[in-house]
Amino acid sequence: MLGHAPSEKVLDAFRKLPESERGPGAVKVAGLQPSERLIPSPPPDGLVLKVHARYLSRDSRGELRYADLEDFPLMGKTGDRRGWLLFLQPNTEYMWLTADENRSLVPPKAVKGDEFAIPSSLVERMARFHLTPRRAMTSEGGILSKKDINAAKLALIVDDVSPERLRLRLTGLVHTGTTFDKDKATTPNGPLGFGFMAPLHGVAEFDRVKNRFVRFDLIAHGELWGRWGDANGKSLFVERPGSTPFGFAFELANGDSPTERIPPGGNPNYISPRSGYFTDAKQ
Repeated sequence: MLGHAPSEKVLDAFRKLPESERGPGAVKVAGLQPSERLIPSPPPDGLVLKVHARYLSRDSRGELRYADLEDFPLMGKTGDRRGWLLFLQPNTEYMWLTADENRSLVPPKAVKGDEFAIPSSLVERMARFHLTPRRAMTSEGGILSKKDINAAKLALIVDDVSPERLRLRLTGLVHTGTTFDKDKATTPNGPLGFGFMAPLHGVAEFDRVKNRFVRFDLIAHGELWGRWGDANGKSLFVERPGSTPFGFAFELANGDSPTERIPPGGNPNYISPRSGYFTDAKQ
C-alpha cells in the first residue's frame, strides 16, 4: 500500500520516545490569542441574534403561506424539483452587537409606557447587512449602501417592569431600495429596481438579576419587488412580478455552540472595519 512504509517508520520513531514526551498531556497547546484567530468570536458581553429569512406567498384567501415552486415563473423550468424545493427553505445567519450596544437596549430608568429610540447605527446595520433578501437567499446584492436606506427606525416601549425583569416591546420600519410601482415590477428584467419594505415588531425581556437578555424576538414581515439582478444585472430565477411577501425573524442566540459563533454573513470580512459593520463607514 502506498505510503505504508514511511508511516511505519514515523510510528516506530514515535514509539521510541520516552513516555514523558509521548504520553497524554506531554504536549501543552496554548490557546490562540485574539490577534491569531482567523475566525473572530462574538464580542465579549455582547448580544448574538439568530436571523432567519424565508420566501413567503399568499393563498387564495390572502393568508400567508410558505412559498412553493409554482409561485416563481422563472424557477423550476429545468433541474431537479427536490433541489429547487430545498432552495426555498429558510436561511440562517447571525447578527452581532457589542457590549456597549447591548447595554444601550436597556433603559436606565424604565417606567411602564416609556418609549426609547434604538440607536440609528444598530437599525441601519439591520437594514444594510441583515434585512437584505437578495444577499440572505442568493448571495447576490451584497451589503447595502447607506444611500439605499429610505427608512430605518426601531423603538423600545416599556411594557412591564418588576424588580426581576423588564419586558420591552419593539416597533419600527425598514424600507430599502426603490419605491414600489406595480406597472414597472414585471418579470423578467423589469425596469423597476429592487426594493424591500417591512414593519418591525418584537418583544424583548431583560433579566435584571442576571443582568442579561433572556428573550429577543423580532419579526420583519414585509414586501419585496422589482428586479433582483444577478452579477450581470439580469433577473434571477427567484424573481416574481408585482409585490410579494418575504419574512425575517430574529431570536436570541446564546453564542455557545459552534454554529452560533459563526460571524455575520458567514464571513469574517463581513465585520471588517472597511465593511462598516461596527463602524460608521461612509458608504
